[in-house]
Amino acid sequence: MKRDGAEQERFSRVSGVVWLIVLGAIGWGVLRHLQGAFEIGWGGILLLSALGIVSAGARTWVGLRDPRTMFSFTMPLVMYDIGVITLAVRLTGGIESEAWLLYFALLVSEAAVMSTVVLLMMLALTGVGYGFAVAPISDSSVWVDFGYRLLALSLTTWLVHLVLRAHKEYQLELAQLRQERQLAQERERIAQEFHDGLGATLSRVVMALEAFCLQSQRIHALSDEQLQYLQEQISQLREANYETRLIIRQLEPKHGLNAFEQVRLIAQRTARQLGATLHFEAPEAMPALTPLQALMLTRVMQEALTNTLKHAPNTRTLWVCFKREGNTLWGCVQDDGDGFEPDIAVGGFGLQHMRERIESLGGVLQISSQPGAGTRVEFRIPIGGEK
Repeated sequence: MKRDGAEQERFSRVSGVVWLIVLGAIGWGVLRHLQGAFEIGWGGILLLSALGIVSAGARTWVGLRDPRTMFSFTMPLVMYDIGVITLAVRLTGGIESEAWLLYFALLVSEAAVMSTVVLLMMLALTGVGYGFAVAPISDSSVWVDFGYRLLALSLTTWLVHLVLRAHKEYQLELAQLRQERQLAQERERIAQEFHDGLGATLSRVVMALEAFCLQSQRIHALSDEQLQYLQEQISQLREANYETRLIIRQLEPKHGLNAFEQVRLIAQRTARQLGATLHFEAPEAMPALTPLQALMLTRVMQEALTNTLKHAPNTRTLWVCFKREGNTLWGCVQDDGDGFEPDIAVGGFGLQHMRERIESLGGVLQISSQPGAGTRVEFRIPIGGEK
């Protein structure tokens, strides 16, 4: 797939730099050993080189299988690397060894993908490892250098971590602003088309039918049953006009952000038209949704309630529920109406659009029903949260 190819390409670029760092460190060690800077022999140099190649090779092997699984191996790989770097520092001069700079390459790169808690753990392990590598320390000036290096490692890594988090938050805000702008433009376009076309036509038809109904009552041109039927059709046209205007209002960002209140109002109106009892449940502290999530969620719930109104007129109790489960939002519309055979009706456009909207948010929609036993529509979508 195209997405997999792009992920492989991004990983290959990162993996290439990892290999350059490892090979550069091996080259440095070989040259310094030739200069007589280390007490260890060629066996120690070969051991450290092999350990470094194993680290780079393991990262490459895991990433080539599936770059997305790399995050699952972050902790063991980083712990292994800290151990190898600690051994390299100890065997190549302790506090005098320049191999400690490898801690920088490791921690700064991992700061981009680690959570804050894991990063703090890695900094603590680095401090312990580096302390072991330079021990024992008898000279106070060496303690000063050791402390300064640990401080530089920690603060630089932390700074990179904060900068990257701020950048991600900024990109998220930009994406939300783009969504709001697109929704606003779409609302203006639909509102203008509705005002000039469908809305005007519906209004003219309703007024013409009302005039005809009044005229028929005066001259007794229609029976009571015919007049009642005509008035019912006028009511349905008014309802269609109202539904369309409601959809347009829901496209507006400031309305879409309060999706739960919108759903509650729609549910109250549906229950009132059915003559049913409404049970609406939602936690007081509901999560903030993006404009796209708010729009899709509102449309799905509205479609489910509209289906109840159209196809389950005998409904006496209506349930609409929301619940947050970690970083997942769960929602449900349930009635005790007529029900249907899901295997037969699941291909309908309304149900299909509901499913497509939820899946576009990375969620799952389930429909449960049985003739005479009511219908249950529930969904789960991922929402933002602290990791």
